[in-house]
Amino acid sequence: MLIRFIATLALSAAFVISLPAQVSKPESKADLGSLTFSRTHLRWPTPDSLVKDLRADDDETRFQALALIGVSPSGDMAGTPSEVELRYASLETDGEQQVIVAVDLGPMLFGAVAVHQKGVWQRIANFSCWCKYESGDLIGNFIHVESGPENGSELVLRASGGGTGVYSQDEAHFRYYRGELHLVFSFVSHFRTCDPTAPGPYTCQVERRWFYSNNWDSVPGGVLVESRFSFSPNSEPAAEFDVRDIELSHAKVFSCKTYKWNKEKFLYTEFSAPNPCKPRPSVQ
Repeated sequence: MLIRFIATLALSAAFVISLPAQVSKPESKADLGSLTFSRTHLRWPTPDSLVKDLRADDDETRFQALALIGVSPSGDMAGTPSEVELRYASLETDGEQQVIVAVDLGPMLFGAVAVHQKGVWQRIANFSCWCKYESGDLIGNFIHVESGPENGSELVLRASGGGTGVYSQDEAHFRYYRGELHLVFSFVSHFRTCDPTAPGPYTCQVERRWFYSNNWDSVPGGVLVESRFSFSPNSEPAAEFDVRDIELSHAKVFSCKTYKWNKEKFLYTEFSAPNPCKPRPSVQ
């Protein structure tokens, strides 16, 4: 059983993207932070049968199905996933749909995208996150499908990590084009550090960013909104560290960068446009 499982796993060996964290240009080697991502192709069974095998009581059947998602052998994978999700979405512009399968092996989350070509299902990408600082709907927070330019959708992945006093969440947007899942935009969506050993008053330094779609006349694109702020945790309710949106009450100043969808490069590129972060003109 183990030999067959390892043979299956070898087919799904991954190329991991790993560079220092920052707001990055939307290119194939951009930083994805805590997100592990691979474009290794692998033949699949039908999505319905794969999901059935992921829930199987038989260990060998379940292990082989997990390997097709990109799960490596470890103590975390010995059990049955606490949640399995199957969904379809059109991540390109011609209306064809791709399949997304995700599993929760808490705290590890795994997902993969597959396409149907010439009567055969093939995995084109897989990804994972050790999202140990998250709670609630883990798969729902990790994997999103959002509207994209030119009538297509985007696969949006949010992966988090950190350490003592540090929390970081990275957001990456992907689209399907010519047989591959392409990274079209990525950035650090949430960063917070609270270091009581740092010199000076004990404060938390926070960065928050959001990306939303916007059309510039007939040109599709989007806006990256950013706010940087600090606060003293000793003067705030303890609930602020569990209900993270409470910290947004400290955000007072916002800045914006504008982007357009570049069809030739198949990604978002920064360009000059009216600044949405400027105050609205007063109405007389």
